[in-house]
Amino acid sequence: MDIFSSDKEPVSHVVAVLKDMHVPYMIGGSVALSVWATPRMTHDLDLVVDLPDHLIADFCSRFSDERYHIDPEAMRETFSLSSHAGMGMYSFIDIKAGLKVYLFPLRADDEFQQAALSRCVWQEVVAGVKAYVCAPEDLLVQKLRWYVLSDSERQFRDCLNLMLSDLRRPIPLISLDYVEDWAIRLGPEVQAAWEQVKVAVHRTLSQSTD
Repeated sequence: MDIFSSDKEPVSHVVAVLKDMHVPYMIGGSVALSVWATPRMTHDLDLVVDLPDHLIADFCSRFSDERYHIDPEAMRETFSLSSHAGMGMYSFIDIKAGLKVYLFPLRADDEFQQAALSRCVWQEVVAGVKAYVCAPEDLLVQKLRWYVLSDSERQFRDCLNLMLSDLRRPIPLISLDYVEDWAIRLGPEVQAAWEQVKVAVHRTLSQSTD
């Protein structure tokens, strides 16, 4: 399951710091995708973190200047913009491994994000490293949201990958009723994106049986 071209140390370190500080988190993005579907190579690690302002300096101090480009003041300022389009996302780089870490602050006004964090699952994310990962149906909903925001073909392909991988399981993990419910609650654009994914799944399955 090792989807990183570099070693697993940076992932292990980020997870260990969050655990030691008792900071609730969940891994999403391509790393979570590799847990629930066909992996793809990545140099990114995406996490939602419930990291309060008064702990930011402590968090940053646990990453050495020699290896990481991380700035507590920049993180604090960016996190304060969580209500903007970028959702307050702050990124920093592990220079040695070439890994970019994206931190999304937990937003009090985002009901879905709050629910997803409460449902995260303890899983192996790279060989020998376990962490809290976004549940498969929550990852699907989040990628539908990102597809709506970015119109990214990659996000759409990830949604299709999640669905097709799940349907290949003897017992699927993704609750379609759960995804349907959130798609409706998140608005017509997300609902339309979900309909597109379902059509693409049906088309792919039909072609595979021809």
